[in-house]
Amino acid sequence: MVQLSETFLMESQALDKDHQRLVEMVNDITQMLDGGEIENCKTKVLNFVEFVKSHFAREEQLLNKVGYPNVDKHQKHHKELYPKMNHMLEFADMVAVNAQARESLKKELVFFVMDDVITTDLDFKKFISGSS
Repeated sequence: MVQLSETFLMESQALDKDHQRLVEMVNDITQMLDGGEIENCKTKVLNFVEFVKSHFAREEQLLNKVGYPNVDKHQKHHKELYPKMNHMLEFADMVAVNAQARESLKKELVFFVMDDVITTDLDFKKFISGSS
């Protein structure tokens, strides 16, 4: 299970709420797959992808609002994550018949959240600290 420690809180209520929801969604899908419950997997992954897209839009809007100087770089990073989301949807299509797809999906989901929250978002934490 993925957990957000205080170190990874952005000190922005809106972003922290989004990040927590992403973690909850990943944990829900992972637990579902571990329990052999695959019938709703594609829908849950699709919901995750849609939420990610809306999160990216909210995050980019906030970065523009506060005048973050590297917003273009961050937007580019978000765009680079779209193929990963497409892979997740492809894996979700195959979980019913392929154990490797289930494992790959779980790994992709965890790495995706870690990449977004830890690797890149922490770059602007100090810049947005305290904004909502």
